[in-house]
Amino acid sequence: MKFLTPEQMEKPRKRRLRKKLRLAEFQEFGFSFELTYDSAAIDLDDALDKLIDFVEAQGWAFGGGGNPDETEVTGYLCQAGVGTLTEEDREKTREWMEAQPWCKGFEIGPLSDCWHNFFDWEEADEVVA
Repeated sequence: MKFLTPEQMEKPRKRRLRKKLRLAEFQEFGFSFELTYDSAAIDLDDALDKLIDFVEAQGWAFGGGGNPDETEVTGYLCQAGVGTLTEEDREKTREWMEAQPWCKGFEIGPLSDCWHNFFDWEEADEVVA
């Protein structure tokens, strides 16, 4: 997949090419997050296992990882197949993270384009559980 600048994304294109590049009506959204966990309560592998279980139960995909020295997990969530995540999905993720006793704090980024410019933290919601 070719990375497009904002100017290139606005360029007029035929429907077939918009679909191929996942632009306009074919755009797909996901969101990034950062999670800090309590290393006394859980280790990195178990935290990732619980996160992946949640993500797969929703039919989503997770890209990311963790750092045991800094007790954090960072990543990006999007639909596993064709499709887009919504604000309701962000809220569901926030509620899940708040309900985890081992989760010390987290940030959930805004919905962003899964295929172009997906790590945009300008409007991140900060929540400390």
